[in-house]
Amino acid sequence: MRLLPFALAAALSLPAPGALPDQRALETALREAVAGSCPSLAFAVDPDLTRAAQAFVAAAQAGRAPITGGALGFYAALESYEPSPVSGLAKVSPPSRADRAVGDLFGRECRFNRAGVAAAALPGNEAVVALVTAAHSTDLLPIPGKVQPGAVVEVDATLSPSLSSPRLFLLAPDASTQELPVSVEGRRLRARVGLAARGEYTLELLATGPGGPEVAAIRRVFAGVAPPASPPAEMPRTQTGLVAVEHAIGRLRASHGLPALRRDPALDGVAEGHSREMARTRTFGHVLSSDGSMSDRLRKAGYAYQSAGENIGLSVDPLTAHEAIAASPAHLKNLLDPHHRRVGLGIAKGTSPDGAEGVYLTEVLAAPIEVSQDPEGEVARLVQEKRRSAGLKPLARDARLDAIASREVRALASGGDLSRDLQRAVVAEALSSQPRLRSAIAEAYVGSSAGATGSSPNAVSPAWTRIGVGAIYATSELYGAGRLWVLLVYAR
Repeated sequence: MRLLPFALAAALSLPAPGALPDQRALETALREAVAGSCPSLAFAVDPDLTRAAQAFVAAAQAGRAPITGGALGFYAALESYEPSPVSGLAKVSPPSRADRAVGDLFGRECRFNRAGVAAAALPGNEAVVALVTAAHSTDLLPIPGKVQPGAVVEVDATLSPSLSSPRLFLLAPDASTQELPVSVEGRRLRARVGLAARGEYTLELLATGPGGPEVAAIRRVFAGVAPPASPPAEMPRTQTGLVAVEHAIGRLRASHGLPALRRDPALDGVAEGHSREMARTRTFGHVLSSDGSMSDRLRKAGYAYQSAGENIGLSVDPLTAHEAIAASPAHLKNLLDPHHRRVGLGIAKGTSPDGAEGVYLTEVLAAPIEVSQDPEGEVARLVQEKRRSAGLKPLARDARLDAIASREVRALASGGDLSRDLQRAVVAEALSSQPRLRSAIAEAYVGSSAGATGSSPNAVSPAWTRIGVGAIYATSELYGAGRLWVLLVYAR
């Protein structure tokens, strides 16, 4: 998730009074400037981005908004569904020169295809000029920004050819986040979303692109309440860097009754490495050709985890990048996942894909695997508890079966997969080791804890009377670091 980077230019001239160019003149100047600097670029003047620029300059003229990229981004988020708009600002004097400043406000990388521009006069024979650009990729049919409580909004989106697997998330007024059911036909997604309570909602469309999951569209909707007329006052920042991000995450989780996450040096290393690679390659994404996916990075680091998630941000500083992350429903859900217990943070300064200087932020959240001192005993207890819940008699723990299971699970782990024919090797040995046994069966599992055996169908079969358990923590290329390998041998 990115927050608006911005450029601030100054166009100076002799202080001769003059009229401010009208909207048509500004848009003509924009088209001419783009044609001169980006001759092969096809772009359109976008009505939503235009309204955002107009709302911003009107607020700046009235003193309701500071002349900053963050303030312009605030209005872009109200008026548009583009997830990563980029802003440019200029103060000019006299106001008649406003159209001449437009060409200095967009990046020469020409990575946009939608734009909106506006200008307004300021005291002191000055004017403010605002430009918002976006790399548009997803078409979303209009969703009203203001509705009544109880309204049902229609979501109808068509993804670009580079995106697939769309998912829809909703952030409700009570700060809860949920993934919504959708109908998907090819690249088209449709959904009906009920907004029952009063307050602000955020609809977010996620899809998978070349760089992994990305925000394809995001729309704020106000049910029964008026949208804010001006950006919130900027609070003084007493902390900077990753310390500020860590404390912001702690405050966010505390406000939802969740425990703080503990900083993990190993996760810090994974997060910093990914931020450096994003900065080096000027690529904003979860998946890079150089370092793979989050799971690839955790596996390479040898980090054993039950579950993990990753957020990435790009902005002018780490805390602003995090605030953009927290404004995304899907990313917020990640931050508020009650299973996470550790966090790793990493930043790198660099040039964004749009050509602006900024800070890449990576947040890696995880629940590490907690190694049991007696994994075999823990597995056996879970099996017995499952039988008690089913009203069955406990299984007798068999030392000979334990020895077979312990030896064979080590062989499985050393081979790195579960493809070995257990029934032929293990069952035959179990039956030959104890002639009184009539039948046996073997099951193998790999998971993050003893709970991986919870799906064992034979645990609740009344046919079995004895059990042997083998369990060992091991790392493999297929299953990852520090996984618990379990082999169960049931017999009668």
